[in-house]
Amino acid sequence: MIQIRKSRNWTIAGVTSFLLFLALTFAVMLNSTKLNLFDTSIQQIIQKIVNPIQTNIFAIITFMGSPLVDIVLTLGIALFFWHTRNRKTAIWILITQLLGDAIAFFVKEFVQRVRPTKQLIPDTGFSYPSGHTFSTALLCLTILFIVLPDIKNQKKQFVLAVLTVIWFCLVAFSRIYLRNHFPSDVLASLLLALSCWTCMYEGYLHYSYQSRFI
Repeated sequence: MIQIRKSRNWTIAGVTSFLLFLALTFAVMLNSTKLNLFDTSIQQIIQKIVNPIQTNIFAIITFMGSPLVDIVLTLGIALFFWHTRNRKTAIWILITQLLGDAIAFFVKEFVQRVRPTKQLIPDTGFSYPSGHTFSTALLCLTILFIVLPDIKNQKKQFVLAVLTVIWFCLVAFSRIYLRNHFPSDVLASLLLALSCWTCMYEGYLHYSYQSRFI
């Protein structure tokens, strides 16, 4: 029963996130005035706290939160599960990250939103959604819901959970701070990541439940 409730909760979360993502995507493609005002207002607030030291710090954070680094870290987690003989989970983790990044790239190429002007650290490609934020979100969700349950010490669980959430927030904020993305790009990335990860996690829960009876 607990497993079924979990599955239902994730279904609701995934569908809600996907619908919000679709609404946001349509707003971006229609160049919504309200959305542009939302992005501009947040950018103006962040612009007031920009300084060289923080720019260097966020440049490092954005590098460490890049899709390539996230894939390498995901591979490390997958290898750990493979080494502990939980090979199907290892494969699931890797497929979730790689497939998710592919979906985010496809959305970028489909929407083709131009990046903000006056970037502090020049970046290439399209803006919507943020690949850094999306990839980091998938990695963090994997840590929170796949890795943490294997840690028996509750204090270590709590510390890792807090650090994981903080890291995601820093990566997401760095993309806006450096003006590589609009705030709505980052929000869209989180919604898309929740949608993709939920869909994959549903399969993971279903498989785990069925395996008990095999």
